Amino acid sequence: MNNAAKRVLVLVLIGGATIGAALWMREAGVFRSPRARAEQEFVVSERAHHAGDVEAAMYHMEKAVRLDPTFVGAREGLAAMYEQHKGLEAAVAEYERGIEEDRQNESHYCYRIAEMYFIHRQWEPALKWLKRADNLTPRDFYVQRLIGFCLERQGKWKEAEQHWSQMLLTHASATEAQRGLERARRHLNNGNQKGGKGG
Repeated sequence: MNNAAKRVLVLVLIGGATIGAALWMREAGVFRSPRARAEQEFVVSERAHHAGDVEAAMYHMEKAVRLDPTFVGAREGLAAMYEQHKGLEAAVAEYERGIEEDRQNESHYCYRIAEMYFIHRQWEPALKWLKRADNLTPRDFYVQRLIGFCLERQGKWKEAEQHWSQMLLTHASATEAQRGLERARRHLNNGNQKGGKGG
């Protein structure tokens, strides 16, 4: 085989390898955006979870979060799986990573942590995270409502009364705040009638 034929053969082989690599990379999703790849991992994770394969579900959801740390749905999905299969502290740690990696959603993650502590009846840590969320997004209705409930669960009726009263200034039509205020006043009045401090 002469030199010209060898060069043509080498070029054909290189061209074939390049095209093959490009096709493989396209199929592997290398040319898609990180968010698109993260969304694909999210879908795979959901399918695995519904099929009962927890390990695969967590693996793919972790991958989705690594590909796009600002993908809130993936972060929430991962934290939910951690809470269910690894415990509350693992879920909280995941949201804390979210706060570090995705500052624009810090308030949302603080609220999610508070919500988990609230469900687990840990009122003090729930209140701590709610206050942090409140500092970031003042007067958020859901944050305010959960703060009121935390104060009530702790029997801090005077603080609860002040909180619900304040909340009604910014959310005048909030029935839950009105009911909360009525509950707090009822407890305080009952405490006063019995000679107690009421909160």
